[in-house]
Amino acid sequence: MTTTPAPTGPQASIPLPTVEPSGVRPVGPLRYPARSLVLLGGVPGAGKSTLLNRLYGLDGTETGTVLTDDGVRIIDSQQSRNRLTPWLWWVPYPAWRWVVHLLHYARLVAALRAGDPVIVHEAGTRGPIRRLVGWYCRTLGVGVHLLLIDVSPDEALRGQKARGRWVTARSHRAHARRWRRLLAALAECPATVAPGAASLLLMDRERVGRLRGIEFTPVPFGAAR
Repeated sequence: MTTTPAPTGPQASIPLPTVEPSGVRPVGPLRYPARSLVLLGGVPGAGKSTLLNRLYGLDGTETGTVLTDDGVRIIDSQQSRNRLTPWLWWVPYPAWRWVVHLLHYARLVAALRAGDPVIVHEAGTRGPIRRLVGWYCRTLGVGVHLLLIDVSPDEALRGQKARGRWVTARSHRAHARRWRRLLAALAECPATVAPGAASLLLMDRERVGRLRGIEFTPVPFGAAR
């Protein structure tokens, strides 16, 4: 399955790709233009961190944005949490979660302004965040591509257990509720999920597990970035 480009224009619809039956063949790699932001979305435990760890060798202990050998910047809020933990470990995490989110989005802004391809680990269940990220990318001329991992609430809980990090039951229910609304919006009018997005791809966890890579088209020599 490949990404599905959308017609131009902020109100253009984005055809909703179907999740194909599982099989044994590898998938991908997915290919995007060089000046792109790939928003890797899904509820906590969907498999976002697992995918990034497998493709880029991340182990979850990073304390800052990862720049790969291919020049791709990878941003995960866990990096911000790791950076702040030595100073705030003694404070209950819910009290400083907002600081983690603030640093996370500040790092995203910095990465986008650097002009390199960016992959951001982001739940994507909050509509205002998706729209704000999309608006900022449009001001920079960066294409937004959504790669969404769809799992059931029970699968997500198993994923949280496997990675050794859990969200609270209340947060899990809230993410699951917003994810159901997101899927309903995708079925009705995909363009409203991420206005102006260049592509959207919805995959199940098993298929994501067979994804071979995420690649970005190199910028031709001498071309403006």
